[in-house]
Amino acid sequence: MRRITQLHWVVVGLLIGTFSVCPVWGEAAGKPLSPQEAPQAVAGQPGVENSGVVLLSAVSRKSHGTAGEFDLDLGVGTNANVGLECRAGGPTQVVLTFSGPADGVDVQTSAGSVDAILVEGSQATVELGDVPNGICLVLGVSGVAGLESETWVRIRVLVGDVNGDGAVNIFDLVQVRNQLNQPVTASNFRADVNADGSINIFDLVTVRNNLNTAAVCLPPGMVLIPAGEFQMGDTFNEGSSNEQPVHAVWVDAFYMDRYEVTKELWNTERSWGLSSGYTDLIAGGGKGANHPVHSVNWFDCVKWANARSEAEGRTPCYYADAGLTTVYRTGELAPYVKWDANGYRLPTEAEWEKAARGGVSGQRFPHGNTINHDHANYRANGSAYTYDTSPYTTGTYHPTFAVGGMPYTSPVGYFAPNGYGLYDMAGNVWEWCNDWYGGTYYSSSPYNNPRGPATGSSRVLRGSSWYAGAYICRAANRNNYSPGTRFTTLGVRVVCSVGGVD
Repeated sequence: MRRITQLHWVVVGLLIGTFSVCPVWGEAAGKPLSPQEAPQAVAGQPGVENSGVVLLSAVSRKSHGTAGEFDLDLGVGTNANVGLECRAGGPTQVVLTFSGPADGVDVQTSAGSVDAILVEGSQATVELGDVPNGICLVLGVSGVAGLESETWVRIRVLVGDVNGDGAVNIFDLVQVRNQLNQPVTASNFRADVNADGSINIFDLVTVRNNLNTAAVCLPPGMVLIPAGEFQMGDTFNEGSSNEQPVHAVWVDAFYMDRYEVTKELWNTERSWGLSSGYTDLIAGGGKGANHPVHSVNWFDCVKWANARSEAEGRTPCYYADAGLTTVYRTGELAPYVKWDANGYRLPTEAEWEKAARGGVSGQRFPHGNTINHDHANYRANGSAYTYDTSPYTTGTYHPTFAVGGMPYTSPVGYFAPNGYGLYDMAGNVWEWCNDWYGGTYYSSSPYNNPRGPATGSSRVLRGSSWYAGAYICRAANRNNYSPGTRFTTLGVRVVCSVGGVD
């Protein structure tokens, strides 16, 4: 047995009534999780088998008085699996079962404390304390011989969510009412919210007291982009005509990768994909494991997003048929999109620009109104634009990264993030968007969640690159290429719809 109280795991919390993303340990003090530590480095896949031991299962165990102990399955096989603890007091005892001896197991928690770990053979019983309600609790499991990387167990802690739909509502009250005064059994123990061995009026009171609370577990490495209106386009009237007219756009909430997809993450999902029907998923390029993948075209990125979705047990977003039955895995085609799927996809152009602006209106760049090499990896020239404050009089690559031959990419997360916590929204590599490109689309774009023209010959890219100048790094700047284009300046970042996260 051992005590572990240090908190430094990725946390996603949802406090009563509002979405709120809890900071990574150290981030509140201005020390963001480094790319080397970032969840994306291990593809964010709990329970993925390595060459040795794997975590087979995790359950939240509670005593219900004279009715005995009952377990809630927490699910560890994929990121799409999120466990739920709906009983009062939250998870107090989590039982982990491995495929081999559990000796040396280490568990860290994103909230509360790990008070003790009891190991017996291949099973470890983790005693937790002071876990708050209304959060996504993340347990980091490591230390077992043969378990080559940390494994995550994610638990939605939501007292009273008897139905397990992510919110406490009238349906939970009905569920408890329908079981009033019934013996507590394996089929109805969730209704014994107070875990005292009796389904009674006090359980109804507990549910009532927690009405309208909710909890969401984000995929590791993603941040919430809240719903809202923003002004899309060139508010400075200094860009190209395709950035006009400036128009109001409403975008629903969504989640976006904190970092551009790294070469390491691309490799991880590609490896899974090649053995799972994605036979032409290319290797792409990358100057380092923690640099962005490059030389990937639109088709490559869409198929990779589908592979990442399937690898994590999610429903893919892209299909080869209008009936959305044949998953798009090979070839080059204009796929159909299942917008309400819980898988990964490319952002719409409107989603990308809203995210890039970081919740601040009227700024030229994701970080402010001027730019230099302290802000982004781009080709600087202070004599070309008044808002480029660099000292150079000719186009100059970032001196830190202009080594070893092109491309001159930088490690993801090297520069400070924008207001939403997103890195490299200007410079480094261009990011493919889902939309077909239309040079005059802004004149007819709908207000609510625009998704681009119905057809086209090229796809939108946003964000600029290590090769581009300051003018191109502006948040309003638009670019487009044929979807089959592969350059060392082109990369990707994906999103996930809010409704499908859990």
